[in-house]
Amino acid sequence: MFQAPPPPPPPPPEIVRTDASYLQVARKDVPLLLAKGKQAENALIRYQLFVRTDVEARQAPATPEAPPPPVFCQWVVTVYLEREPCFESISGKLACGERYTVRLKDQERGIETLPLTAEAAVCAVGKAEIAAASRRLAAAGEASADAEFGADLTRRLTPELAKGGIKATIRPPK
Repeated sequence: MFQAPPPPPPPPPEIVRTDASYLQVARKDVPLLLAKGKQAENALIRYQLFVRTDVEARQAPATPEAPPPPVFCQWVVTVYLEREPCFESISGKLACGERYTVRLKDQERGIETLPLTAEAAVCAVGKAEIAAASRRLAAAGEASADAEFGADLTRRLTPELAKGGIKATIRPPK
């Protein structure tokens, strides 16, 4: 006897709405003197921390014989560090290189099934619990900004420069 094949899996939920926001929470310029042998140049490392919030509303495809499927609101709030190296020419002009962005460990996420009467537009960065998570991470990022900037300078940037034989020292701001 043969068994009937299992029914096909239901189609995956479709993304019916997305929303995102970026909030800069801290910024700092670190002036450096870069030296290699007898050569030296002034550099400026521009740091910033920002909070990124991404929101998606997902809903399974509707079928004619069933009530409308629920809308799932998924969100993630993450803190990022960005470093932009800039170099000063002999004429005093500043030219900046490619930005380096890294996601930090601070993150909050959530998922909620919206009431059947709710529209997908309710799933937005302004939704109370999403906005609260963004505020919490922004406050935490602002409080830890100097430590994050210092850690990037000592653990990532300085060793990277040292590999090329370049010594970086913080110089007083002009």
